[in-house]
Amino acid sequence: MRNILFILTDQWPAWAFGFRGADIPTPNVDRLAAEGTVFTNAFTSCPLCTPARGTLLTAQWPHQNGVYDNQSVGYSLQESMPLDQKTWIDEAVRLGYRVGYYGKWHLGHINPEKRGAHGFDPNVEIHSKPYDPQTSDHTYEKTVAQYAAQTARLIEGRAPFWGDSPQQKEHIQPFPIMKRGVEFLEAWARGDQNEPFFLTVSSAPPHFPHHLPAEYVKLARDLRTRVVLPANLRDNCAGRPWFHATPWWGCMDTSPLDDEEWKTAIAYSHAHIALVDEAIGRVLDAIDRLDLADSTTVVFASDHGDMEGAHNRFDKGAYFYEEVWRVPLIIRTPEAMPATQDAFVSLLDIGETLFSLIRAEVDQPRMGRDLTPLFGVNTRPPGWAQVAYGVYYSYNGYSFEVRAIRNARYKYAWNPQAIDEFYDLQTDPHEMKNLSGQPQITAAENDLRDQLMAWLCGIGDDLPARLDQLPPAGTILATGEQGP
Repeated sequence: MRNILFILTDQWPAWAFGFRGADIPTPNVDRLAAEGTVFTNAFTSCPLCTPARGTLLTAQWPHQNGVYDNQSVGYSLQESMPLDQKTWIDEAVRLGYRVGYYGKWHLGHINPEKRGAHGFDPNVEIHSKPYDPQTSDHTYEKTVAQYAAQTARLIEGRAPFWGDSPQQKEHIQPFPIMKRGVEFLEAWARGDQNEPFFLTVSSAPPHFPHHLPAEYVKLARDLRTRVVLPANLRDNCAGRPWFHATPWWGCMDTSPLDDEEWKTAIAYSHAHIALVDEAIGRVLDAIDRLDLADSTTVVFASDHGDMEGAHNRFDKGAYFYEEVWRVPLIIRTPEAMPATQDAFVSLLDIGETLFSLIRAEVDQPRMGRDLTPLFGVNTRPPGWAQVAYGVYYSYNGYSFEVRAIRNARYKYAWNPQAIDEFYDLQTDPHEMKNLSGQPQITAAENDLRDQLMAWLCGIGDDLPARLDQLPPAGTILATGEQGP
């Protein structure tokens, strides 16, 4: 039985590493990439935290595991994922691993502690609950006021986009999380090593707010001089679903940002990434220091990407632009040589691979593919489908039903509450022109649509059968009112 270290991050862009050519110092993840298999075409299942994490933990799609929306955020009605939905945490415990899970969970009160983990942050999300129209005072205006209060606590900056924090580095996440991960490894090394470990360190950063301690403020100011603004920064999303350019949360309102402040916000995001890389280095260094590298498989991934100014958007939303759909994925295992693998893979495949690494046998259907045959391999397996699928149901309680498919050249997004999208990524890599419905691409669009509909039928997604029940896009599902 092999030891496993899973490094999960939140909202890390797939390209944002030194080894990918970015002007961002990421020496620790770069070192991992140099020794492992880098998957260059990895995609999230849903570019939203909780549904993405649900699919990752179960290797199931949201309609199978019941996780459709962010848990305990805004107007969301999402319940905690029940214990009968088995995850690789439950299985690793059952199979005799020493299991640790530290950091961001975002799946409600049925947490790693309740799933039997031996090392955990106690009482995680025990008070989280769905929105209740009778007792909750959540409004869009309240999110704006909360960001204004955050801004007042900064030395300088504009919450949630960027800011100089008065906190010391060691008190800023994810350093405390990584410290607990290191302590878990040290305690394991002092104990009975006949019991392998499965440790997850889950970092909420580099998800915004990009509030940095002094040394990383200095880095951000240096990086700012070299920031190149996205080619599609001033895109107003014309010709696409109307809700793409509408702020549904305070962090989505980018109207205060001109080009110069966008450079600052992006530079702070990049410095934030560098900060997370330093913290991750603490755990990787512990693996080396404790002589565990030859007995440990390390998996590094993110739940989804980040817009970082693309299409004039900050954070993410109910869309499948490349910036949020793509995720980083690196897997280092002792017996495999370094490799670069361009097979299309998903979060469900990462979940299935984690199940496979612990040799789990769960009596529930799983939809991911085991990636272990791709470790150390530079070529795709024969017949491997270069297709990615994505699903979206709601954003913090607002209804947005979207299903997406992408192949090596084209992308199609089915938006039954609005208009469809079709992009030629070869001629339009920045997704500036929605070609849906145009005669010259009708055959290509129809082909992807047919593939998508066949896939939805194959996995049991009932969206095509309930179109007449869909509310207008942006409806608050808890109240029936139009948001925000």
